[in-house]
Order: sequence, then C-alpha cells, then structure tokens
Amino acid sequence: MPPVPLPPAPDPGLEPVDLPLSLQVPPGDARAMETVGLVQPYHARKRYVCPGCRGAIEAGEGHLVVVPEHTPDLRRHWHRACWHRERRRRHGREA
Repeated sequence: MPPVPLPPAPDPGLEPVDLPLSLQVPPGDARAMETVGLVQPYHARKRYVCPGCRGAIEAGEGHLVVVPEHTPDLRRHWHRACWHRERRRRHGREA
C-alpha cells in the first residue's frame, strides 16, 4: 500500500484560537469532516465570496475558513453568522 500523503502546511493566515462552542465539532465526532479556523482581520488580505450568502468578505474583515478534511483544496471562507447557520442546517439545532 502506498504511503499516505502528508496534509498541506497550515494556512499562515489561520490563528489557532478557541472557537465558540456553537462553531466547534468535538474531535472524533462523525460530523467532524472539516476544520474551522478563525482568520483575524489583520490576516485577511484578500476579498472572498461567502458561499452561505454570496456576499463579499472584504480584505481586513475577520471571518472563518472551513477546510474539508479530505479535500483541503476546497477550503471556503465564510462569515461567522453564515457558517453558524450552515452548521445548524447540516446538523440540526443542537449543533
């Protein structure tokens, strides 16, 4: 069996901070299919489009970046409120 490739290096714009409980998925939980990171305003240097609302995330605006576990190239940048709404949509009101 070929060796498993190493994951890509972490995005330098991600801060290893504790997210609010409403945005976290406990490690080992079956729903933990993505990593959520906080991008601080001083690290937000580009403009993104939030997939939740299709609105702009301007440079200098703090937001979240969601990186799928098995397809890190498909990472997406979300407004915090949009990601919270998406989590509730995906996993129910307790998420």
